[in-house]
Amino acid sequence: MGRSSMSVAACGLLAMSLAGATGLAHAWGPDGHQAVGVLAGRLIAGTHAAREVDSLLGGMSLAQAAVWADCAKGVDPAHGYRYAGIGRYPECAPFETESGIAEMVDFVRRNDDNCARKAGEESCHKQYHYADVAIQRRSYVSGGVGRRDDDVVAAATAMIRVLQGRAAPAPFVIRDKREALLLLAHYVGDLHQPLHVGAIYLDAAGLPTDPDAGDFDPESATRGGNQILLPNGQGNLHHLWDDVAEDDSPGHVDAAWLKQARRVSRSRGALAGWPVLWADASLGVARSAFAGVSFAEKQGATWRAGLPPDYETRLHKVQHRQLTLAGARLARILTAIWP
Repeated sequence: MGRSSMSVAACGLLAMSLAGATGLAHAWGPDGHQAVGVLAGRLIAGTHAAREVDSLLGGMSLAQAAVWADCAKGVDPAHGYRYAGIGRYPECAPFETESGIAEMVDFVRRNDDNCARKAGEESCHKQYHYADVAIQRRSYVSGGVGRRDDDVVAAATAMIRVLQGRAAPAPFVIRDKREALLLLAHYVGDLHQPLHVGAIYLDAAGLPTDPDAGDFDPESATRGGNQILLPNGQGNLHHLWDDVAEDDSPGHVDAAWLKQARRVSRSRGALAGWPVLWADASLGVARSAFAGVSFAEKQGATWRAGLPPDYETRLHKVQHRQLTLAGARLARILTAIWP
């Protein structure tokens, strides 16, 4: 399924909107992804991991790196792999040099049609950013609707593998550790945006349906909330979750926020299994994101939704928590790889 763009602020809770030739798709908006990078960068400051990161990124910060995977979506395979976004997104400016654009083009060429891509689906690398596991599931498991060998869980796991000095599993075609780090800095954020992991499927009457029970109807897919419209022309549910509050922007990462991040406990088990654990947790949060939401019958390709009165208050609390987890966990991965 396709996803597409977000606004200048998300990083932990939904899916992506459909990106056109000149559009970018963000898992959170750039503010959210950059906040994750700022948190992780400050948490590893002065460590061996920080020195390795600096060496790979050539002095670029993790906050800058965290949006690279979305900026690469400006490369358009349909027009000779031309980068079509110059000047459109300020967060992409560091990559809009001759060498930076060549780097993005090279990545997209290798990861455009290398997956089991069905008719009408977007470029493979865009599908690395999300899964669409039905909220009826209690955990992320391989197989079933919305779970793929190139989804965000598989992608994060593959990037960890490359950073450990091993080859990326198929279908990922990753050039080197630098590219893996650029991608991982983004995918960890995506994993903590719950609607990049969990999805609601609706029938024509607007009633939740289970895509894993019986014959799956592709028309029941809401594409991470992109097909769910809000009242009074407020856009779609996906877009609502994409926007983080000003207090959660990268410029607001302060000592108090870092203290919260340092309290995040280390994930259990082996490093390679952490993305699955985080997906399990995000799936639970995605389930709560649909709690109390009502849906009207389908009109065309969309459903209209009604939100409970306290919905946005709950949303902002969850976003802050997910951003904090993502920053802390990105730092944990890096220090586990480079102790």
